[in-house]
Amino acid sequence: MPLRHVLRLLGLASIFLVTSTAAADGFGAVPALEGSANDLQIRWVRYNGGTNGAMLVEVKNAGTKRATFVADGLYFVPQGDPEKAPQRLGASGPLQIVDGNKTQTHVESLTLRPGETRQVSLDVFCIDSHRSSPNSGTQFKIADKRMPKKLRAELKSSNQAIYRKHKGAAAPAAKSEVQSNMWKVRDKDWVKLEGERKQEKRSGSGLQRHQNVAPQQQRRRR
Repeated sequence: MPLRHVLRLLGLASIFLVTSTAAADGFGAVPALEGSANDLQIRWVRYNGGTNGAMLVEVKNAGTKRATFVADGLYFVPQGDPEKAPQRLGASGPLQIVDGNKTQTHVESLTLRPGETRQVSLDVFCIDSHRSSPNSGTQFKIADKRMPKKLRAELKSSNQAIYRKHKGAAAPAAKSEVQSNMWKVRDKDWVKLEGERKQEKRSGSGLQRHQNVAPQQQRRRR
């Protein structure tokens, strides 16, 4: 067999091995932003909260160069039947890098060395106002893709204005206002995301409502 064919087969085998190892240990590729694919991998660890809270993940650099992780547009889908699942959760605000029992707040991005793995806590907020709230026992998966660019940009811009107004993301008033904003932006121009129900919304004018809306669930908080 020609050498070039042997090298190609070895390359394919190495890719398969890396992919299989990532799947076995729970890591998967970090969903890419436009034009920013890299060798970062991520896995879900646990959720602590209700309508909003903290999502703990692990991020690993599986490549040979330094790579930077940002959470813009990441969202989390409850495992199980979407027809019965609680709300999906979208990340917003700065990262919190977990180092033992300590966290470093207000970090917009995280750069990892080759082979490095870090735990990161993300502030997350419900994005389906008509569904019930998740809780700390809810199991999640990371969506395979980030939110669409338009939705991601609108949420980031409006939420950053709220954080500036309250002088940071940690203020309880900021979290409450961001949660309301997540619902408002989502309902204004609904787009399908991973984990969608068969009849997630129904048509209407103005602020759109969705199937199976229960008034007590529309603005349910922790």
